[in-house]
Amino acid sequence: MDRPDPVPAPAVSARSRLTRRLADIVCLPSSQLSPQERWIVADVLEEIMRHAAPDLRGRIARRLAEQAEAPPGLLRRLALDAFEVAEPILQTAKSLTDFDLMEIASKGESRHRQAIARRSHVSEVVSAALVSAGDMTEVSALLANPGARLASQTLDRLLQMAAGEPGLARGIIKHSELRPAQALALFWDCGHEERRLLLERFGVSRAILQDAADDVFPLAASETPRDELIGRALSYIERRQRNRAAAERSAYGSLEGAVEEARRNGITPAISDEMATLANIQRSLLDRMLGDFGGEPLAVLAKATGLSRNHLMMMLELAGRAEAAIEQARYVFDTLSVDRAQTVLRYWNWSLTRPVA
Repeated sequence: MDRPDPVPAPAVSARSRLTRRLADIVCLPSSQLSPQERWIVADVLEEIMRHAAPDLRGRIARRLAEQAEAPPGLLRRLALDAFEVAEPILQTAKSLTDFDLMEIASKGESRHRQAIARRSHVSEVVSAALVSAGDMTEVSALLANPGARLASQTLDRLLQMAAGEPGLARGIIKHSELRPAQALALFWDCGHEERRLLLERFGVSRAILQDAADDVFPLAASETPRDELIGRALSYIERRQRNRAAAERSAYGSLEGAVEEARRNGITPAISDEMATLANIQRSLLDRMLGDFGGEPLAVLAKATGLSRNHLMMMLELAGRAEAAIEQARYVFDTLSVDRAQTVLRYWNWSLTRPVA
């Protein structure tokens, strides 16, 4: 029986063969190839790549992506190629510098930037470049990456974006660079679960500050004229939250009395002013708490000022909170200590009173 003729191997073009040979050379270790030789070979290979078919460019890109000593210029060209070619370079090539990645982010497509955002390590400057583009898909990919580093200024930009995109909050919260002032500003643009995470992580004790400033309080009180800067700092540190002097002057006698009056006759501007003064917070902060969709802010206020659960329920009733918000308020009130609640409340109030840099 006659055997069928063997299928001839597909012809290999000169372009394909030379391209593979040159790629083999540029991938040699430095012990076998001088930098000058590598550059010369890379220049020839780069010229061929300008006119090679996409499948050939893709094979070379996959090969070079794994090489620590791959020529940077050739990597940049491939990284700016069609995404199907560029993807392995963008994801894994370690020879790309921050400058290279920023250039690619500026000139490439959204898919290029998403791939950069998912790299195992993304520096602060590259993260800033990705966030500045303002694309939610790219930003979400970056926030989901535990290897992405975020500068404080980048986090500030993300907080502005989160005001219109609440879904960003959870990703922002996961990053270790988030500072207390930023976290507690983010609180207002979060859902219930994110608020709980923020309070657990950033509602911390001020005991270390209080111990350090223990003998500073009488010293500051004795100085004439008073140092306003130190006064603002001490108002954040001190243990007492309520304004005792205001309580002595108040027609309601206490914060509890003001809350009870509001429950009887409604919350008027005058009673709001009185409640804010007695709680030693800005009126604008109290208004924000009363107008917030959730019950957590009022729970923080109640716990920080020593109000009872019953008085918390009165404030929630005044604010017209739904049952879900009331449940969240109960949880915060029952789990947050007085000191930690005061830390949160002081940060919120401090953000309204400290001078803008």
